[in-house]
Amino acid sequence: MGRRTSYLSLARDGIWDNSLVLKHVNTGTKIHFNAFDALVGWKHEALPPVEVPAAAKWKFRSKPFQQVVLDYDYTFTTPYNGSETVKRNAECVRGLSNESSCSLQWEDCMEKIDLVALTSKEPILFYDEEEELADNGISLLTVKVRVMPSGWFLLLRFWLRVDGVLMRLRDTRLHCLFGEHMKSVILRESCWIEATFQALFSKGYPSDCAAYSDPSIISERLPIIMQKAQKISIEIPCKH
Repeated sequence: MGRRTSYLSLARDGIWDNSLVLKHVNTGTKIHFNAFDALVGWKHEALPPVEVPAAAKWKFRSKPFQQVVLDYDYTFTTPYNGSETVKRNAECVRGLSNESSCSLQWEDCMEKIDLVALTSKEPILFYDEEEELADNGISLLTVKVRVMPSGWFLLLRFWLRVDGVLMRLRDTRLHCLFGEHMKSVILRESCWIEATFQALFSKGYPSDCAAYSDPSIISERLPIIMQKAQKISIEIPCKH
């Protein structure tokens, strides 16, 4: 990675199963992704359970007069968009919180990640994909990252399909351009889209669940529930 190695360190640690760490070496700032924190997000959000069509039958399967109560989100839907670690003396990180957690404070913005530019023929210096969570459909959390001479791009995706009931997609995209004058800006876009199968069928989309295996294609059919863009600047401190 040449001179960029001093700026960015990506590591897959065998001790931390299913984790990805992006580290700004000069400031100690880390943006990382791991299954444990994703599950913490699921627990805190605590969405209501999604009922599958067969639920009416198996609710009474053990004892006819004793109903089985499903009171948690078994789909493991998570709002997780990454974890952060910042050194307390990292004054060069704009938006650094004064709280004891020392987390980054992202600034809402109108800027968007240029996805078209990311499809250019720029060489990929590093690429990796990890599954963090994995018979009535799919519940999957994946993180993909690639590094190029100009910067890095990451996609964190939660993909849920409960056959015959619901489809849900939560994407977080981060893009960092290696800037001039020892400064870089990270853009983060988050999007939550979902729809019931019934709503899709009513619009003329296929009724066969097998037609909904690729979330990238399906995303064009699902309405937006939430969407936001944020950014943060990271600068290498000047030596006096």
